Amino acid sequence: MQPNPTIMSEGSTSRALAVAFATTTAMWLLSYVAMLQPGSLAGEAIFIVTLLVLCAGAALGAILDTQCHSISRAVRRGLEIGFISACINLMLVGSLVGGSGDVGIWFIGLFGASLVLGAVGGLLGGWMRSAHSGSRSPIVWHGAFAAVCAVLTFLMLVSGGIVTGFEAGLAVPDWPNSYGHNMLLYPLSEMVADLDSGIFYEHAHRLTGMFVGLASMTLCIVLWGADRRTWVGILGSLVLLMVIGQGVLGGLRVTGVLTMSAEAAVLSPSTALGIVHGVFGQIVFAFMVFIAAITSTRWLHGPSAEPTNGAGFARFLAWALLIGLVLQLIIGAMYRHLAMDLELDGSRTNHLLMAHIALAALVMLLAIINGVRAIGSPAGGRVQRRIGIALCILVTVQVLLGVVATVVVLARAPDAAVPVIEVIITSAHQANGGLLLAAAVLLTAWQRRLEC
Repeated sequence: MQPNPTIMSEGSTSRALAVAFATTTAMWLLSYVAMLQPGSLAGEAIFIVTLLVLCAGAALGAILDTQCHSISRAVRRGLEIGFISACINLMLVGSLVGGSGDVGIWFIGLFGASLVLGAVGGLLGGWMRSAHSGSRSPIVWHGAFAAVCAVLTFLMLVSGGIVTGFEAGLAVPDWPNSYGHNMLLYPLSEMVADLDSGIFYEHAHRLTGMFVGLASMTLCIVLWGADRRTWVGILGSLVLLMVIGQGVLGGLRVTGVLTMSAEAAVLSPSTALGIVHGVFGQIVFAFMVFIAAITSTRWLHGPSAEPTNGAGFARFLAWALLIGLVLQLIIGAMYRHLAMDLELDGSRTNHLLMAHIALAALVMLLAIINGVRAIGSPAGGRVQRRIGIALCILVTVQVLLGVVATVVVLARAPDAAVPVIEVIITSAHQANGGLLLAAAVLLTAWQRRLEC
């Protein structure tokens, strides 16, 4: 593989960040499940798995270092992963301490355990690399880091969907504080005291948003430092501003005004901003996916675009699908928030539901046409075929989930508590919609890259 002039550096920093952020994302996901109180035995098992994930991430960091020919270097790679992960996890220490004054102990414990597990993982990774040495294709690591950021953003969308599903968007009444506490210092004990209150889901979503903010800030710096294409750095700055804006939208959705107060008389929660917040989150995810595509190894080192019959019309169809999906997101968000936040009678929201269903038929047709066309496209080989297959599968699943979600939501009595199965189905519908949007973004980007 020839060096690409658009890449400034393939150094270890981007690799360490990609592996460490991916590892910590997996740890946070496991911690989220553990906080759902699955039982003492299951909770202990998840805790052990979480530690093993850090160890595995450190081992991966050593394995992926093509210059790692000694145990000492492998251990250093593991220590890097452990250190970066500990720095990210500092966002959780305040909640664990809960104002008890044991910050120093937790700080030492966090970094000590992370570095030990990192060193052990690096040692194992070095041994595995020595035992199974072989050539590996170079990876564009800032592109890999962008892909990790996209996955993390998707998980934030999922957590937001769960918040909406449980109607917990206003469970924490103030922002940027949480019940008067600094958001990073809100006690974990209060957060999980009563899962039915919705506080856990809402506050966990806020913490995940801060994680995404840290990731997007880091990504912006990495893109400016690793990629010579100025417009890519500008995109990194733009997505950082979008993430910041998304956080402000989420806060104002709760308070309605810029205030630190938790007094109900001062606050005026905004359903309109809730709708914008939900839709804009999907758009942020789409931008993350696009950045991951244009910085990927295949994009930068793959073959040049091929002359293809009907390429212009294919781009039109891809853009039509992308715009249709965004319109679907807007209508779906309007229906969901108006029905839940304002508890409007069904007769006042049925027109939105009907529009959502009608547009779904058009989107399904466009997705299948684009998918079949991509599968049969001679340009791009496996890339376009995989995107085409993904489009066909995702749109089929989306329609099925939409039908089931509609039945479940309409069957629930107006004053009844939201059942868990409804949250699972509606959240899956929203998450799969995000994946469908991502596939449409990838199709649009790769058609431009591979066809001319």
